Amino acid sequence: MAHEREHKEVRHTWFTEIMTTALNDLAHTERVITSFAAQEPDGFIAWGLAEGEAVQAHQALKQAPSLHAAVPSDHTAENATADVLFTLARKVTQDLVRAAELAADPDDKAACLQAALHASRLREALR
Repeated sequence: MAHEREHKEVRHTWFTEIMTTALNDLAHTERVITSFAAQEPDGFIAWGLAEGEAVQAHQALKQAPSLHAAVPSDHTAENATADVLFTLARKVTQDLVRAAELAADPDDKAACLQAALHASRLREALR
């Protein structure tokens, strides 16, 4: 019994860490893409699809009932590049699929999978 409870606690802790990291990464990605789009004359045309998917992924994940995290404010757009965003989108997609596998709540699972879908589309839009 104690071992099973400990396993559930570890699983929940891991799930929470993955979800929080994914939410923070998506929020950062969204801000960076929006910043890039605003800096170029045709930026919203060039970055529009990627920005839309970043927003959708972020909003989908925020629907997870178990997620109670604040959007980070300590990242700066100046350090990001499209390559970094591509890598980040791939990492977020993988993390969200892992979180969906760990989720006990069906609504958490659905939010993770929906966000993963948009994060995957974001990655494709950044190619």
